[in-house]
Amino acid sequence: MCGILLNIGHETIHEAHPALEIISHRGPDGFGVENFDVDGLKIAIGHRRLSIIDLSESGRQPMSTASGNIWIIFNGEIYNYKELRKELEPDGFQFKSSSDTEVILASYEKWGAKCLDKLNGMFAFCIYDKKNSTIFMARDRFGIKPLYYLNTRHGFRAASEIKQFLSAPRFTPEINKTKLYHFLNSGDFNFDNESLWRNILEIEPGHCAEIDLKSWRPGDNIKITKWYEPPFFDDKLNISFDDAVSEFNRLLQDSVRLRLRSDVPVGFLLSGGLDSSTLVGLAHLVPEERNEKLKTYSSCYENSKIDERKFIDEMINFAKAEYCLHFPKPQDVVDNIANVIWHNDIPVLHGSPTVHWLLYQRIKQENDSRKVIIEGQGGDEIACGYGDFHWAALNEQLHNSPIKFLKQFFSFQKQHHEPLKIIARKLFRMNFPSAVKYPPNPLLKAVELVGSSIPEIAIRREEGDVRSLHRNRFRILRYILHNVDRNSMAHSREARTPFLDYRLVEFCLKLPSELKISDGYSKKILRKAAEKVIPAKIAKRTDKQGYSSPVAQWAKSGLRDFFRKNLAKFADLPFVNGKLAQGQFEKYLAGKANFDPVIWRIITTGIWIEKFGFR
Repeated sequence: MCGILLNIGHETIHEAHPALEIISHRGPDGFGVENFDVDGLKIAIGHRRLSIIDLSESGRQPMSTASGNIWIIFNGEIYNYKELRKELEPDGFQFKSSSDTEVILASYEKWGAKCLDKLNGMFAFCIYDKKNSTIFMARDRFGIKPLYYLNTRHGFRAASEIKQFLSAPRFTPEINKTKLYHFLNSGDFNFDNESLWRNILEIEPGHCAEIDLKSWRPGDNIKITKWYEPPFFDDKLNISFDDAVSEFNRLLQDSVRLRLRSDVPVGFLLSGGLDSSTLVGLAHLVPEERNEKLKTYSSCYENSKIDERKFIDEMINFAKAEYCLHFPKPQDVVDNIANVIWHNDIPVLHGSPTVHWLLYQRIKQENDSRKVIIEGQGGDEIACGYGDFHWAALNEQLHNSPIKFLKQFFSFQKQHHEPLKIIARKLFRMNFPSAVKYPPNPLLKAVELVGSSIPEIAIRREEGDVRSLHRNRFRILRYILHNVDRNSMAHSREARTPFLDYRLVEFCLKLPSELKISDGYSKKILRKAAEKVIPAKIAKRTDKQGYSSPVAQWAKSGLRDFFRKNLAKFADLPFVNGKLAQGQFEKYLAGKANFDPVIWRIITTGIWIEKFGFR
């Protein structure tokens, strides 16, 4: 896990260059730079290292093949590097390190771009092929690791974090105003390859890019290719529930086994939910990959409906794990929100990323040697853990089998007791999705956009089937993974997500929906697979808590002055109706209105603009 920099232009990059220094948190254990001259262009590759696998100097980057013809800078982990190494050695490949980085080099040398299909892991890397005068860049299947680029006639730069572009020649930070309005109005960060920063683009998940330096110059288009697409709409597997549970168990256990591979100790985030608890439970089954006693880290709250200590304690006692309970306070949000936004490079959508950031801060403050942290992201997306999967599954049955629909409907109602009018409205929206759109929020205005035109309003997608909902949820997952990467790396910790092993993802996406969600229960296959490794109290939970924060609750107490001060301070932001926003907040305090999340988005956007000095 590290930070990378590729620079093509007329600038020589040194080890103390601002674009590397500004991400020192991503790699406090080492750094390196290599510069090359190619037909009047300077090619520079730089690296900040967080040592996880092969802690010796042999794992130092930039790294080259023995011939010196192929160079790499790499951020992430290749979990199956040992298996790939065994596959490559009979072909004559010799390795001077025990790192996964060198395995990528050998894989690229043997298979070229096709090596991506071989890699099981999270990665963003840039490869410079001196002999063929080419650049190859790639990002992992689901976008766990970031890769951005800026391409102008003054130079090309690719990097791990957007703030690395602040030192690029003639670069001035500007807001992508259309995308900012879209975010403020809808809370949606899905901009395809664009970002909230004008001219800063993102290599999307499952994509790679190539540059032929023999004919290309900065500012010219680069060739971008989609190398991976999740099988959202492949044919469903014909498999029994028992066989599906067996295969799910095998894949998840192997995923956990691979993600416990590390030359430093590993810890676990534990929320008390099904996903994180299952990962802690499965860790007991692979003791050969782990020398340290299990340790978990959890966010807890006094006198809060979202406190989950009764489940956290249950799992800690069951696993006989060491633990750290962190109790964030409203003042922690006030003191750290600007740092959270600086590390994320974008406004934070709600309070959860801040609490997540604070937990990683606590892990670092513990002076703990555990540099690797296992997290449960992806479990809801692959096993139908969100509430809207219930509605999509019911709608499928309504169309496919009215008898099955009635059976599932009554099972659902037994667990959830939804009012009939809500059920009718949900089913209507799923069958007529164009009838419901995000209306312009009255707290916002769009007249400041170019041409004074209101941008296209995003349709609120009420997916009518489970497959389409899977795809939509993976789009939302991109933002969650953004937070996971930035919040963990802000404190020099590597986060790993076993539920996003591509083999497990592909298996779950191909399963019939009734094996994942039925009888009123979400994540049916995971509950069955985990029943021997977690307490029954957790396995049978039906309340979906998620990784929540009490920011809205605190807004009436410890954060009241924070909200008032910042709503007044940012009343004149682009698109903001300041007086209306302040009035809406006062109505919320008086109990006359619900908390409008746009208020939080206004404040974090204001801090973002202020922190990065946007024009």
